[in-house]
Amino acid sequence: MPLSNLQPNVHQRRTSFPLRTDPLQDDKATEIKLLSVARPHMRAFHYAWLSFFFAFFGWFSVPPLMPTIKKQLGLTADQVSNSNIVSVASTILGRAVGGPLCDRYGARTIQAILLVVGAIPVASAALVTSYTGLMFARFFIGLVGCSFIATTYWTSTMFSKEVVGSANALAAGWGNLGAGVTTLVTPQIFNLVTIGGALSDDIGWRIALLFPAFFMVIVGVALYFNSDDCPQGQYKDLKKNHIDAVATKPAVDMKQGLLLVAKMPVTWILAFQYACSFGVELQVHNVLTEHYYEDFTYPNCDPATDANECRRLTQSRATLISSLFGFMCLFARALGGYLSDVANQRYGMKGRIATQFVAFAGQAIFLYLYSTTKNLSSSVPLLIFFGIFVQACTGSTYGIVPYVLPAFTGATSGFVGAGGNVGALCWSLMFKGIGDRSTSFKYLSIFVGVGALVTFGIKVPGSAAIWEKSNSVNGSVACTEVDDDSVHNPRNATPV
Repeated sequence: MPLSNLQPNVHQRRTSFPLRTDPLQDDKATEIKLLSVARPHMRAFHYAWLSFFFAFFGWFSVPPLMPTIKKQLGLTADQVSNSNIVSVASTILGRAVGGPLCDRYGARTIQAILLVVGAIPVASAALVTSYTGLMFARFFIGLVGCSFIATTYWTSTMFSKEVVGSANALAAGWGNLGAGVTTLVTPQIFNLVTIGGALSDDIGWRIALLFPAFFMVIVGVALYFNSDDCPQGQYKDLKKNHIDAVATKPAVDMKQGLLLVAKMPVTWILAFQYACSFGVELQVHNVLTEHYYEDFTYPNCDPATDANECRRLTQSRATLISSLFGFMCLFARALGGYLSDVANQRYGMKGRIATQFVAFAGQAIFLYLYSTTKNLSSSVPLLIFFGIFVQACTGSTYGIVPYVLPAFTGATSGFVGAGGNVGALCWSLMFKGIGDRSTSFKYLSIFVGVGALVTFGIKVPGSAAIWEKSNSVNGSVACTEVDDDSVHNPRNATPV
């Protein structure tokens, strides 16, 4: 009788996959086929970006409606700023622990929980009637932002060193697109249900917020039952049969990983740079609609006398322009990851670091130029170029992250990701303190410029810094070969 009939519950190690894989890297895929949804690799890839998309859709569903919410709830400018602050503050702790939780339980489970549970505060926001209620709702909605960690962890588990930068950037970039789509879609839902006075504005914005919550639940349940934790299947099955060491990490590793990551200077540099890229992106999403709605006015017109007559744009038109920034996620983050991968193939880690510097320098330049214009027609192309570079920065940053401490990729990803939310919190406080948005954008460009300069301090263990000499073989830094092998094979990695 066949062994499989005697032991039906024993998980057999899989050896055949629809994609080319590398058995030396835990069967991770060495190629990306975007038109495929085959399990395990491409199914996980598509669920990773789709779940992140709806997480962002829900997270940023409130800011596009803020002009209406502000009026209906009688909020002041400071109260709106405070709600923006709490929406990113709550994500900081969640991102810090999200990585180790993925190390322990798998990204699939964590992502499903974030979506299903996160849909509750998104839907509850439609019930708020006061400033206090809005603050509580946005605080808990912010926890959905932790889904980014699960997304990049999931793709890092499924794809090899040759394509992981592109896979991470594509999944995260398409997921980030949810912020741009919600900026465009939620105001249109509001317009649709309030057209001709069918429903009041106060009812309309509440109905618009129910839309993302519904899809968050659908996608969360679907991904949990129709995808895999890693190429060999589900963590629970691997633990049961002791097939893969990555699925049996002891709980102490969660604390150990965070401590090791926190002791490494390179993770602090990357966290600061992520604050100057993803953190900037979050803050821009929070204020951009109001910036176009309130700050672009006709000349020789006093907004204090009649604000509506002075404004060049309606809420719908302001959100339409603002959505252009979010739509850069469609390709720009992937572009940053792709260029990082290409540079790595030719120049090793130095290539990734050089890509990082160019991306941050470009972001700083276009953000500064954007901050200085009050002309509506010139602000749009500047916003687009600024959006391209800020997204490229996030992609190039996570092209480096998997190489920092391969044995604890989740902890590293969570630490750097938390830096993005700390940055968003700091930028929110800065915008509130300064008051004038254009001036705040100008100061923000200075911090981004500093982020470009600290690139020269990046030194990944086992690789040379960009200013150091190193031996290279066929255009690839020789000393990175061992590190490359361990990036996606934690069993071969040695903690630094």
